[in-house]
Amino acid sequence: MGVIDTFSMATLHILSVGYNRTLMFLRSEVLRGASYGVDERYSIDDALSLLRSAEIDLVLICPTVPKDDQEKLVAAARSVRSSLPVLCISVGEFASAISGCDAVRNTPVELLDGLRLASLMCIKNKPGAQPG
Repeated sequence: MGVIDTFSMATLHILSVGYNRTLMFLRSEVLRGASYGVDERYSIDDALSLLRSAEIDLVLICPTVPKDDQEKLVAAARSVRSSLPVLCISVGEFASAISGCDAVRNTPVELLDGLRLASLMCIKNKPGAQPG
């Protein structure tokens, strides 16, 4: 098992934000099936509250979140921890991704691949992390 696989096994705590409960439920099931910890939030205020009060390793933003709210969430994530990985799920072209947010396509395989890559950032930026 590699470093990324070991780290992702239920230790990556994801804040998943979106406004469509059905999409969020299905996406969270995929993530939990891959052994990630997921907290879903269905409003920007609830997401911001959790972001400020919990140990979050990664923020995942659904395309159902309006661009203004995405920008607000990215700014809040950066104020909590400048190195906090933020992934914006993209439908269609990556050009619509907002500044400070890495785009990932809305398929289970590409989503999980994006999370595995983001896990590297989490490992590097965790307090007390040892170089691998």
